[in-house]
Amino acid sequence: MTYDKDMFVKLDKTHFSKVRIGNGDYIEVKGIGDIAIDSDSGKRIISDVLYIPEIDQNLLSVGQLLERNTMLLCSKIKLVKSLIQLALN
Repeated sequence: MTYDKDMFVKLDKTHFSKVRIGNGDYIEVKGIGDIAIDSDSGKRIISDVLYIPEIDQNLLSVGQLLERNTMLLCSKIKLVKSLIQLALN
């Protein structure tokens, strides 16, 4: 999720919902779409990113990225598309 509308390469502003935050309050989702991230191997698209203007930093779900077979390298926080099957299977 992000507060930065300029990150979106595609944004559906008709998608509205709410997200519960750490203190138990709910904040409004004002859209959903795709953002582009630069990586060593070129631009990568992350889909289904929530647009939430009320938050003050971008939040990334490592669990959701793993579900999409995306690997997160934490040396410099770079996203790389991976064809690796999870060893948990």
